[in-house]
Amino acid sequence: MALMHGRLLAVSDLHVAYQENRDITAGLRPTAPGDWLIVAGDVGERVSDIEWTLGLLAERFAKVVWVPGNHELWTHPDDPVTLRGEERYRHLVELCRGLGVVTPEDPYPVWDGEGGPVTIAPLFVLYDYSFRVPGAATKEESLRLAHEAGVVCTDEYFLHPDPHTSRDAWCRERVALTERRLAAVDPAHRTVLVNHWPLVRQPTDILRYPEFAQWCGTTLTADWHRRFRAAAVVYGHLHIPRVTWYDGVKFTEVSLGYPREWKRRPPRELLRTVLPPSSTTTAAAPAGRPRELTTTPERARLLQELLPGGVTAAEAFTDPPEPPAERLYPEEARAVARAVPHRQAEFATVRQCARRALGALGVEPAPLLPGRRGAPQWPAGIVGSMTHCAGYRAAAVARRGEVIGIGIDAEPNEPLKDGLLEAVGLPEEQEQVRARMRGPSEVCWDRLLFSAKESVFKVWYPLTARELDFDEARIDVDPDKGTFTARILVPATTVDGISLAHMNGRWLCRSGLLVTAVALAAGAGGDGG
Repeated sequence: MALMHGRLLAVSDLHVAYQENRDITAGLRPTAPGDWLIVAGDVGERVSDIEWTLGLLAERFAKVVWVPGNHELWTHPDDPVTLRGEERYRHLVELCRGLGVVTPEDPYPVWDGEGGPVTIAPLFVLYDYSFRVPGAATKEESLRLAHEAGVVCTDEYFLHPDPHTSRDAWCRERVALTERRLAAVDPAHRTVLVNHWPLVRQPTDILRYPEFAQWCGTTLTADWHRRFRAAAVVYGHLHIPRVTWYDGVKFTEVSLGYPREWKRRPPRELLRTVLPPSSTTTAAAPAGRPRELTTTPERARLLQELLPGGVTAAEAFTDPPEPPAERLYPEEARAVARAVPHRQAEFATVRQCARRALGALGVEPAPLLPGRRGAPQWPAGIVGSMTHCAGYRAAAVARRGEVIGIGIDAEPNEPLKDGLLEAVGLPEEQEQVRARMRGPSEVCWDRLLFSAKESVFKVWYPLTARELDFDEARIDVDPDKGTFTARILVPATTVDGISLAHMNGRWLCRSGLLVTAVALAAGAGGDGG
């Protein structure tokens, strides 16, 4: 089907069993007569709801492409259709075919609209528990740790693999079948890979509960976006709608999610545009924008352990070889034009980290200029924090609807210079630090106290526009749990109904660094995670 003006749109996780979501789904309409719609799984649990939703959308859009999510595959006690496993999946495929909806079992359609020709490849590959809990060597150990943490996916009760021996066995069969089909795609075509579960593990790094990642995909698909010439990858499942980039490929999580989740987010366009690509995502950067670098910040392995799921972060352990001016907007470069080269390099790298973290939220790149006291001026609706020290640069950001304040700080794990502890710590804090430093320890407790106060100050100042001296915050560090609490010793301030009198944070000591973080959640206390 040749399309001249339509768009390729995508959505997932409609969960129409919730009336609010059903009402939203009933209002979904194309932007133009030629629009195609990708539905990337989790329409609902009952076959009747799936039929209602896909039938409605098939009447409105030029073409609808569907892939199953885990909820469609459940044999739910509320569904009169009691088929299990493969039989249930095949039943849904036949239902879709009767509605004119494309499934993973049908010939892959070719998008000939703007940005094409591109082969749209709906996939169904499930998961195999290979996104294991950190430190777990086997599936069994990973599941045990999840059960002990109280984090267990409902799939364990409702998603039956019949006639396969296990869900991971079903996954391996689907991966092998799908690889053969993708290998047969016209090599002149790029692809749009559509799967309910993410094809790479990185999107799961920001999950609030890392144990849940094992129900989110398989390492067997980690290189598919490269091997099969992906122009874009579309997925759902995580209920964290955002855009990320891996190996130059745009990955878009397109979920609506549950009402309790989407009601907290700022309003956004529910149907995400996959094609045509926007001018801001092409390889050639517009004039004045820092050019894309071959060396990019890594996912925040350290910071993400300390931050809640609504916060995204990026970090770098070295400065890229490109000159700082090539990595900055002109107005940013002017802000550090008179700085020494080392300062220019860290200024550029930490902003590169910030732009990557913002991109994970779907925020377009923009200049990040220093404001009062050097605090970065974030885009509207965004809160964030930056930090840099020898061998480390990082940034963390979130939408204001989820978090009202973020403070991060990194320091070398080295003792403070003589006299600084007395300048930083209250008498009781100094006593606590000295007591801990009398015995053997891998942690420089005086430096950790300094870092924790820095993180607290980075939350405080943007919210109050008031200074906070070192002796105006009392820090209590839990050496065993990796947490700390801050009690503010000046008259309490309330922001958006939230008291700043107390804040909770997290810390870690690793790779020669001390890293601290505080995230003050909207509508709640600052629990740091």
